[in-house]
Amino acid sequence: MAKTLRQDLREAILAKLAKKQDPLAGFYADDLTREAILAVLVAGRHLLLEGPPGIGKTTVARIIASLLPPMESIADCRYNCHPQKPACPDCTGKKKLKKIKVPGVNRFIRIQGSPEMMPEDLMGDLDPVLAMRIGIQDPRAFTPGKIQKAHRKILFIDELNRVPQRTQNTLVQVLEEGITTIAGFDLSSEVDTLVVATENPEEYAGAERVSETLSDRFEQVRIGYPSFEDEVAILKQYGNTIEGVTASNDIIQLSVAVSNAARSMPDELERLPSVRASLSIYEQSQSLARLKNSKKVSKTHVEDAAKRVLEGRLAVSSESRYYEKQDVLIEKIVDQAKKIKN
Repeated sequence: MAKTLRQDLREAILAKLAKKQDPLAGFYADDLTREAILAVLVAGRHLLLEGPPGIGKTTVARIIASLLPPMESIADCRYNCHPQKPACPDCTGKKKLKKIKVPGVNRFIRIQGSPEMMPEDLMGDLDPVLAMRIGIQDPRAFTPGKIQKAHRKILFIDELNRVPQRTQNTLVQVLEEGITTIAGFDLSSEVDTLVVATENPEEYAGAERVSETLSDRFEQVRIGYPSFEDEVAILKQYGNTIEGVTASNDIIQLSVAVSNAARSMPDELERLPSVRASLSIYEQSQSLARLKNSKKVSKTHVEDAAKRVLEGRLAVSSESRYYEKQDVLIEKIVDQAKKIKN
């Protein structure tokens, strides 16, 4: 009997741990957070990651999918049927079914949450062109949505709390029962999936509250900003480098120190800079060095890059004494960063 996705994922995680390997290698967070994520996945529960943007929520979702082994599927099947269990409109009635292998890293479907998302985006809808050609009563005229396409794959929903309540409600049956009804037809489609969703804190623009009915289907794990050392490691692993320019460890640390300095001023800022700000400072400091024909990135390059990056990213609080003096606040942040680094 074919294994479920959750069985595949559980076995992959436990096999890594048995070999003293890190199942979440490449994701930087404290040990308790990492342990909580693995506990949810091994238990086979849907996972909701809460935290500010730019802290690696998407990264960890892709890492989770990459743990899965390859899966056998049927060529041209939009529902990812298992060869031993062909049951969708694409496969039913076919005499010959060609088998294919789907790499584990491709067992991943991404949905970007937005206020414009409709239930049909998730659940699929009738294709008028196909309906005209093969008939409106033919279930093959139905175009599956992201939910059906996530059968036997990880379903990643980024910014779930930007999705309208009506669309959120369409997920409840799927998460509870693991099936969807193909609209307009007396057919149901199995959905063997595990959902990894993210949400931003409520103070972020466009954020809505996830309904209690839906949130009860998830196990929530909060992710904070990485430690200074972890953020340095993130820049080393994920930061882009420019040929012909070298950046020392001190330069990387100073780039991180700028973001850390800004995060130490929550009373002055409506929104704190994410790890992406650190990455941008690090990369743009290299760009400045290259433009000035310097082979090494200097602290001055970092300071100049930091001022430009922060100018476009910071939102000064209306109650801050720097509300109309953003440039002064940025200077203060850069000066504070030098002290953190030293």
